[in-house]
Amino acid sequence: MVSPCETDYTAAVKSIDVSEPVYAALEQLAAESHRTPDEVLATLLDLPAAGAATDPLSDYLLGAEFRTNIPDADNYLALLAWVAGHHPTEFAEFIRHAASGRRYLGMTREEVLEACRHHQARQIDGTPYWAIMNLDAATKRRFLARMLTFIGYDEPRIAAACAALGQSRPHRRRLLASPPG
Repeated sequence: MVSPCETDYTAAVKSIDVSEPVYAALEQLAAESHRTPDEVLATLLDLPAAGAATDPLSDYLLGAEFRTNIPDADNYLALLAWVAGHHPTEFAEFIRHAASGRRYLGMTREEVLEACRHHQARQIDGTPYWAIMNLDAATKRRFLARMLTFIGYDEPRIAAACAALGQSRPHRRRLLASPPG
């Protein structure tokens, strides 16, 4: 027997009525994270999804910790901190490989500022690394895509991570602004 605190989420499937824009937004989030709508809702509600294979990056992007970083700069730094925490060796190696050409990350604030005096630098939480902050959203997405590719993420995960940057939750705003046609 299952107690009320130990609900078996696989026991019964329920249906709910939602508007077309909400349904379209849910479907888009599911497609971007390669999950079912049930898994997306479970992640958003901090519940275990029945039979869901865990994908730490998707879990992070859909989770409350990331979603509460309202300023775009905080989203960017939080995502960099997550990547550095989950892939410390690859993150450090990526920075070493980025020594030639434009520098978007560095070991010290001075190292980042040396690349260009008009840059604003902030330390990435939990790391010794610093990031240039006054980059436009497109440059941040390109940089993030290169880093995640270097680490070995597949294209769908990279696209989902890049979609999370830019204006605050652009993929959700876009979906909610225009009903499916």
